[in-house]
Amino acid sequence: MSRVYRTVGSILLLVLMAACSSNTPESTEIKPGEGGEGIKHADLFIYDVKSAELPPEIMARLEEARKKGDYNVEATRLFNLDSTRAEGAPYLDFVWFWEGSASIYAEQEHVHDFDEFIGFIGTGGGQEDPYDLGGEMEVWLGGEKYTITKSCLIYIPKGLKHCPIKYTRIDSPILFFSGGMATEYSMTPTEFSKEKSAERNYEKNISYGVNPDKVSPEAVKYWEELHAKIESTVEGTRLLDLDSVEGAPYVDFVWIWGGSEKGPNHEEHSHDWGEIFGFVGTLGPENPRELNGEIEFWLDSEKHLITRSCLVYVPPGMKHCPIQFNRIDNPILLFTIGMTQEYTLQSASN
Repeated sequence: MSRVYRTVGSILLLVLMAACSSNTPESTEIKPGEGGEGIKHADLFIYDVKSAELPPEIMARLEEARKKGDYNVEATRLFNLDSTRAEGAPYLDFVWFWEGSASIYAEQEHVHDFDEFIGFIGTGGGQEDPYDLGGEMEVWLGGEKYTITKSCLIYIPKGLKHCPIKYTRIDSPILFFSGGMATEYSMTPTEFSKEKSAERNYEKNISYGVNPDKVSPEAVKYWEELHAKIESTVEGTRLLDLDSVEGAPYVDFVWIWGGSEKGPNHEEHSHDWGEIFGFVGTLGPENPRELNGEIEFWLDSEKHLITRSCLVYVPPGMKHCPIQFNRIDNPILLFTIGMTQEYTLQSASN
């Protein structure tokens, strides 16, 4: 089997189709301080896409698929990350699917020599039904077929063959992402077979919620007291994590529906592993990068005011936080991803 390498971290056909979309922006240079007052670590704030070089023959094949009606998905590639964008950073890639359908598969079956995780986050259900995907995806894991209709995270340990994926239908915006415990993307194609499609050996790798044991009664009491202290009106829903999936890395997604606060909600601390924070606005295809709010985020004692969707890479040992939601005018997705299986921290005083 041949081994394929990519410098961007996303599923190949997904990237190419997103590149065909009229909603996909050109890669732009972010000037120091554009994310807020800080400039020392502005390079760790990722607001855009580093585009891939697309072979003309592949672009022609994809355009032909569109003309035949095999792929009619409107998409915007939001941002990506790897070690070429920030030294030591893992690969991550985020894409908005707005609407449409596809009758063809995106990507061939393959394996990695690193752990990977992917996610589908629906937005159509709102606060009343935050788990509604607003569409249907066909995902293959270890030769088993899974039909996804709820927001979820999927853990793919190294060596587990996975894909293809089919975007069967997209009725309302869906945020898709992929990431891995590696600083660059590589994959080895495998021979796809449907013989085991009905088996369910890898259903345990899919998380449709959060670990109920993650938050103790003491922690709940602490947060209630803190919110009263900072006069917080912020409403949120813990959406998804991988805590209940054996061997999976630390990944946590939260909906922030609205509100504001007058003080920080997280204290400064550090880790001995790299971490990624994400803040994603949900204003739709007309304005996919606007956060519609303001978040104060401190990195290495430097304040940044975030007003656009972005990723923040925090290298191992770097102090970060506090975080303060100055205002949330429209729902945003907040997530944290750690290059570790277990969350640990060191306080700023250590």
